[in-house]
Amino acid sequence: MKTDLYHEGVARLKRGEVEEGRRLLEAAWAEAPDSVEIMRSLALALEMAGERTRAVELLERAHTQLPVDPESASFLAMLYLENEQDAQAERVLTPVLAAHPDHPRANLHMAMALAKTDPLSAREHAEKALRETDPEQRQQAETLLQVLQGSGPG
Repeated sequence: MKTDLYHEGVARLKRGEVEEGRRLLEAAWAEAPDSVEIMRSLALALEMAGERTRAVELLERAHTQLPVDPESASFLAMLYLENEQDAQAERVLTPVLAAHPDHPRANLHMAMALAKTDPLSAREHAEKALRETDPEQRQQAETLLQVLQGSGPG
């Protein structure tokens, strides 16, 4: 359930009003504590406010509640990857890719998670990530694919 608090909180975040956006999203979450979408947006606000640990905890909760949600899992996986927790990123992305095998962002993050341990599988995921429409994400996929094509057998 999306509430006015949720919409206003997201709008405030987009305008760079992190604290007010966070406050509104906390209130929206209190009204709808099972909303994965609200948890994900609140996690973004927390991450923007420098509260990464709480953001990860909230995303883990969202992932437990809805393990096939590609947006929450991709966000959580990216936070794991930034802390070199590749196995955790792979763990959260596996059910997502089973349900959404062509999701570009989930494939990009899975490619990153597998790059060190399974370059061949990582290349396959990076190729699927090339379908990404966001220019920055697509550039990441292209760069990763170039790196992976120069590594390992295949």
